[in-house]
Amino acid sequence: MRPRGPYLLLVLAALCWGTQATAAKYALGGLGPAAVLLAGLLGANLVLWPLALLRGLRPPERIGRYFLLGLLEPGLAYGLLTVGLGYTTATNASLLNATESCFVVLLSAIFLGERLGIRAVAGLLLSCAGVLALQGIGANVHGNLGDVLVVLGALSAALYSLPARGAARTTDALSMTTYQFTAALILAIPVSVLAWSTGAEALPLHAAPRFWIAAVIMGTIGYAASFLLYNRAIATVPVGAAGMVLNLIPVFGVALAVAFLGERLLVWHAVGAVLIGAGIALFPTHRTQGGEQNAGHPSKIGEYAP
Repeated sequence: MRPRGPYLLLVLAALCWGTQATAAKYALGGLGPAAVLLAGLLGANLVLWPLALLRGLRPPERIGRYFLLGLLEPGLAYGLLTVGLGYTTATNASLLNATESCFVVLLSAIFLGERLGIRAVAGLLLSCAGVLALQGIGANVHGNLGDVLVVLGALSAALYSLPARGAARTTDALSMTTYQFTAALILAIPVSVLAWSTGAEALPLHAAPRFWIAAVIMGTIGYAASFLLYNRAIATVPVGAAGMVLNLIPVFGVALAVAFLGERLLVWHAVGAVLIGAGIALFPTHRTQGGEQNAGHPSKIGEYAP
């Protein structure tokens, strides 16, 4: 692959990750959150399993671990994001998802004993200020609820990084991703059935095809393709550089929300984006096992780097 090829793949991966909020928000126009998540996970599995089988799928080790990974991400992480989008904008969700990096560093300090320096504390405070700024003037209760759910989803994704680090040492990235998405799909099926059977969510028998298509696109592009592109590129790109490129995810997310959903960029969006971006930039780099510098999105990098 040409020298610039891996970086182009990383940009495409960031673009794919950025489609999640916009595609989910559109799909929610005709489907409930359970249906959107279920269709997305099904789409992701339809992409991952053929590729994994072609490349040689490793037998699963410690199946319970994959169910834990699948529960945290994509299960709770994407599930909370999807539910939250029912109460907030795709623009807010795209920006708030960037707080995952802050949570990863904070959790590493709490559970792994990593030192939390002045820069990390300052970055965390700036990011928190950015989250508050996104509420804007006159934000309502529903908007606040949606943003809280999105942030909780980012926290779940950050929690996922703790067990994923151990799993990545014994399982290749494609097999690990396939198993965790399969586990998430298995977990999502009874939750969806329960929601439909109890009337908590209407059975989507008469939903227009375009909403199902959007949900499947979310799964195939926003879930599966993003991970596959990232895994392909990370083998030849320094981890720190990869993290900086992945900071484009909220940029793409906001741009897509404006372009396809017609959402408006308001003053507090700009203020929140600047504060969150500055907070992430302040976070110190972290060393991976190989001694490389890890910055930007440590959760995605630490788990999937081969």
